[in-house]
Amino acid sequence: MFSAIYIEEEVANTERVEAILANYPGVPQIRCERYGEVFNRKAQNFRLQKQAPALILAKKYGKFVLPAPAGYGFEAGESFYFSHMLNCVYDCRYCFLQGMYRSANYVLFTNYEDFAAAIASTAQQVSSTHSTGSKVFYSGYDCDSLALEPVSNFCRFFVPEFSRQPQATLEIRTKSTQIRHLLEMRV
Repeated sequence: MFSAIYIEEEVANTERVEAILANYPGVPQIRCERYGEVFNRKAQNFRLQKQAPALILAKKYGKFVLPAPAGYGFEAGESFYFSHMLNCVYDCRYCFLQGMYRSANYVLFTNYEDFAAAIASTAQQVSSTHSTGSKVFYSGYDCDSLALEPVSNFCRFFVPEFSRQPQATLEIRTKSTQIRHLLEMRV
């Protein structure tokens, strides 16, 4: 599935990363300081990489939750998005991701707990300032949230997190049929 797995030093010994790596014992594992060393290199051939992409396991810094672009979501309430991944396994000609990044490799940000804390904080702030409308959080703006679900366990982590946030709704945007984990959940 992956030509190689790059691992940022900072996340290399975390439980989530070790669990992912255990599922791919035959895939070359390469350590790096920051994912940008691999993902943002110049002179990459997107088409060639798309034939055998690498997975990059990294830590996200900065803004975990951003306001959704105008027209992206529901009319009522506040809308936000978060991206636990960069890039998509699909190769849809119409998708803006095809030209957004130089690399066809997939970046998976593994610090889910930091995303969850930012989502909870944003949901609480929004709840105190807006009394009407849903607080919707979209996943899948910079990726397809479910396409790598068997690797990422995104839903297994985030669906229970959102069940603890009654003022927040999670909308997963996907083309994937990887819904088995969702169907098995008891939330």
